[in-house]
Amino acid sequence: MTQKHIYAKLTEALVGYGVSHLFGMRLYPELDPSQITPVPAHHESSAALMAYSYARVSGKPGVMTLHRAATSNAMTGLAEAWQSSVPVIVLNDGVPRANEGRNALYAQDQIGLFTPVTKWIADVDDPENAPAMLAKAFQVATTGRPGPVVVNLRGAATTPSPSQMVSSSAIFDHNYSSYPANRISPNMDSIAEAASLLISAERPCIVAGGGVILSRAWDDLLELAEIGQFPVATTISGKGGFPERHRLSLGPTGNVVGGRLGRARIADKMVKDSDVVLIIGSRTNEMATSSWEVPSPQSTIIHIDVDPQEIGRNYKTKIGIVGDAKLSIKALTAALRNHNFEPLSDRTNEIDSLLKEWETDNFDSMTSDQIPVHPARIMQDIQPFIDAGSILVSDASNPFMWAASHSFVDAGVNFITPRGTGAIGSGLSLAIGAKIAAPHRNVICFEGDGGLLCGNLTELELAARLNIPIVVVLFNNGSFLLEKERMQNSAIVEANNFLDLNYADVAKSLGCGGIRVDQPAMLEPAISEALASGVPTLIDVVCEPDIVFPSR
Repeated sequence: MTQKHIYAKLTEALVGYGVSHLFGMRLYPELDPSQITPVPAHHESSAALMAYSYARVSGKPGVMTLHRAATSNAMTGLAEAWQSSVPVIVLNDGVPRANEGRNALYAQDQIGLFTPVTKWIADVDDPENAPAMLAKAFQVATTGRPGPVVVNLRGAATTPSPSQMVSSSAIFDHNYSSYPANRISPNMDSIAEAASLLISAERPCIVAGGGVILSRAWDDLLELAEIGQFPVATTISGKGGFPERHRLSLGPTGNVVGGRLGRARIADKMVKDSDVVLIIGSRTNEMATSSWEVPSPQSTIIHIDVDPQEIGRNYKTKIGIVGDAKLSIKALTAALRNHNFEPLSDRTNEIDSLLKEWETDNFDSMTSDQIPVHPARIMQDIQPFIDAGSILVSDASNPFMWAASHSFVDAGVNFITPRGTGAIGSGLSLAIGAKIAAPHRNVICFEGDGGLLCGNLTELELAARLNIPIVVVLFNNGSFLLEKERMQNSAIVEANNFLDLNYADVAKSLGCGGIRVDQPAMLEPAISEALASGVPTLIDVVCEPDIVFPSR
């Protein structure tokens, strides 16, 4: 029987699972680039974030390779995948068992580092077991609540030794090449109870979380909402779970994108005023619930989630349904149809009125001709370029607030932001992963200058080298703006200010297109040019330096 090196067998198995890209600097010489494209990111956290966003958009696990020396570098990206329940599979270069405790090269407690941010770790001593452990990794990553897993390959040397030779038959199972695999069906008695409760409700509504996106259940949610005439809010992670121009859409929840001018003021009010709230696929975390005030603790709660630990975690739950979001929504829709359900109230006029009030209150800022540019004007001028196929990606912090609040997206995986960790320095890497997963869709990334400098900047060179034509819209306010606001009465507030850099020139020096925008009239032509260019392009928008998103 033909003998092959461990990496050749793993590569063969990856091809069997339909893996098209491998993210990370650890390249395998056995890799056939005609079958799997290497994406050698400049930083391991970037590689993990790319794998994460690739998985979100493609519906398939993202796979990354990792050298043991850089284990700690990958933690931010893996934490994002862990918190956001997205399958990322890490092929890790582990320390050979015989070298443990001997101060071996690059030795560290890799298992200890991985444990808090992964769903499962396969610690592989015998290379013969590697293909089987990879198969198990795909199964674990894609089933139940999806998440990152690690295959820790101990002693996988660059040059094969006899003990590292494996037989020629790779192991793979197509059932676990996408997610969610093995969808969990809901309990039908609980579905019937939930239907009865919704039928009797006077002011019901739905809050759709990230689980709706992970389950690819947006079409099913639309059908349920229209049958029941249920207003639908989404968490930030669930943005895209419901078309935001629909008459029943409330937009995103959460006071971080609410307050005086944020659009979440609409959702927060309507959800708080609801007597029965159906929560689907949400961890009911602090941001999504405005510190656990939206929904109101007094509302009657129905909670659907694939993870039983999330049901009742933060709210007293009348009916808990453990199940896949798509299957549960379908079952609930069928139950309402069987009852010939007729809504007791129509709340669309209230939704329309609240939306018009929000638009009126934001009109001056969204149409502002002030120089430097107002951030709301950026969002206003980009909206005409956002179609049903566009993917919006945002880094954390100030750009995230404007993008989450002021953009309107269609249903689908159309909005990605690091809500699992809230870490800046993520946006560009997320955009690259999304574009690799969907090369024919426009990907527009909202970045801050602080986020770009924090760890993303060098990935512009990767985008140029691999010809990944994303558009990066940079909110250049010259500082860590939220930190500057927090420290505004401090003597060291100026420490948050940056040098006056022309990031368009920086992008050009890294092989990308670069456009400098320093007045509002330049925005639309710049966006049009960037989208039509066919090359990765950064639009450096010089923003008013002290305008923080008005969430208070």
